[in-house]
Amino acid sequence: MALTLSELPSGHVFAPINIVLDSERCRAYRDATGDTLDVYDVQGAVPPLAVAAFALGALLESVGLPPGTLHANESLQAHAVVPEGATVECRARVAQRSQRGGWVVTVLESEMMLGGASAVFARATVLCPADAS
Repeated sequence: MALTLSELPSGHVFAPINIVLDSERCRAYRDATGDTLDVYDVQGAVPPLAVAAFALGALLESVGLPPGTLHANESLQAHAVVPEGATVECRARVAQRSQRGGWVVTVLESEMMLGGASAVFARATVLCPADAS
């Protein structure tokens, strides 16, 4: 069985993951989140938060999540427009891991690369119950 997120040490580097941002998937994300900004249609672009969400989802397919896990925080830096249909490479690592008040606090840093350059950088904080690790 795969390790759970709460068992990964600080400094753990995930294998790079390629994520295809096809228009159907991007439209489904925008519909699910109620994002009605037409700027994405005009530019043929993917919302930066969608890029980060797809990357986090792909990363979490490689590790288990203990019951009771919470996504506590997300910060995002958009460096470039990501067009629909693009493939981005996600490079991620466990930036921090600590245990406080019965929780394992894991901070994931992910950089989504487009054509070899940084397009989106995300930092997510995930809380897992300590007794589940």
